[in-house]
Amino acid sequence: MSASDKEVSYSVVFMGEIITGFDKQQVVHNLAAITRLTEDQVEEKFFNQGSTRLIIKKTPDLAKARRYHGKFLRAGMAVGIQMDFEDAQK
Repeated sequence: MSASDKEVSYSVVFMGEIITGFDKQQVVHNLAAITRLTEDQVEEKFFNQGSTRLIIKKTPDLAKARRYHGKFLRAGMAVGIQMDFEDAQK
């Protein structure tokens, strides 16, 4: 199987950490503003899962992944972009 037989997608991944200089309540408030979730829903989704790694958004569009990455970074979350390869549907 060659690289051309693979489809690439990009995942914006929350690493479970808050960026230095932000406090958790500030990040929860910022996330509520950008996700349209309540602060309680943000707390549950991002901080009460028991996992240190959470996929926030998955897209085949790198530019879109970078926009989401920037948005969540500015909110105070330690996030990264992960490239995923999946077998192309035949």
